[in-house]
Amino acid sequence: MRTILLLVIASCVFVSCGRKTKQQTQTAKVPDPTKTAFYYLHLKGTIGTEPVTMDLVKSGIWIFRGYYTYDKIGEPIMIWGSPEGDKVILYENTDRNEERLFSGKLDSLGHFTGKWRGKGTSYPFALTPSFENAVPLDVLYAADSVDLFPGNPNTPTGQATNSIVWPAAGYDETTATFVRNCITDGKSGMNVNRYIHRDIDSFLVTYKVNEKDLDTTNGIPATANWAADADIKIVWNQYPLLVLEYFSYEFTGGAHGNYGAHYQVLDLEKKKILKPEDFLKGNYKTELIPELEKSFRSIYKLEEGEKLETMLLTKEIVPNDNFLVTDKGIGFSYTPYEIGPYALGQVNLFVPFKNIKSLLK
Repeated sequence: MRTILLLVIASCVFVSCGRKTKQQTQTAKVPDPTKTAFYYLHLKGTIGTEPVTMDLVKSGIWIFRGYYTYDKIGEPIMIWGSPEGDKVILYENTDRNEERLFSGKLDSLGHFTGKWRGKGTSYPFALTPSFENAVPLDVLYAADSVDLFPGNPNTPTGQATNSIVWPAAGYDETTATFVRNCITDGKSGMNVNRYIHRDIDSFLVTYKVNEKDLDTTNGIPATANWAADADIKIVWNQYPLLVLEYFSYEFTGGAHGNYGAHYQVLDLEKKKILKPEDFLKGNYKTELIPELEKSFRSIYKLEEGEKLETMLLTKEIVPNDNFLVTDKGIGFSYTPYEIGPYALGQVNLFVPFKNIKSLLK
């Protein structure tokens, strides 16, 4: 959950729905990455000669997270990283067997330049803040911790962080109110600082309650240290659509932590949270099964003759309501254990609109 951004808006054509929309021209101050702790940048530019768009959030003390897309393809690619010296290193998750990354500098004007490396080669990239048809957002960050046994030098601790995005001051108030209501599940009237601490406080209270049940007969177990982390990323920000990812992770003992990401597609023009049915015709759940399988096989290098069950817990991949959209396609996301084992992680599958023209409304 974190940072700040943008805007200069005139008119825009949203391709996937085939509707033309206009937004009033507005301006927003670009954050200075050299002086601002947490921020959001909507960046446009190129990798080599390919046009790209990046939505980058500085969501923690040492953490960058976000997405970028090749404009011709429109499939969101997750990125994460941290500052290393005078550079920012961002990794992407497009290939499970090869490291691909951005290595560059962010200057005081928000320009991000350097080299992208992957596929055995490298290309220069140059990205510049561009606020046209995009929602300006601030990033807020909070962290807290509590000792389980205060005064004990060997006490385990509970730690929690939270980062959210919030419409920047000066943005159209009607739209800003709608976005705030979506982010807070209707509690936009709550003080934003109280809101960002709410989940942190709840987690740490639960951790302290754990004290009475902890068996310390054989010493304090390592699993007595709990942790929680949550943030909001921007997947797509082009009027009239704003697509947000809500990510959360919790470790409360056991073999591993639990995590998952859920997506929210906002129609800023109609002030509506969208569902897959707003884009696709009634029979889409059946019709999309082969397209989702095709996407999975491509990403996970599963040969045509191999059954999905060799990697998944299901024989077919059915669309769910955890979805995202861009101007080029629709994606469906499955949290760990939903269709695959924990080790497989969250599965994101993207289907280009050009492949499912008959299903589009």
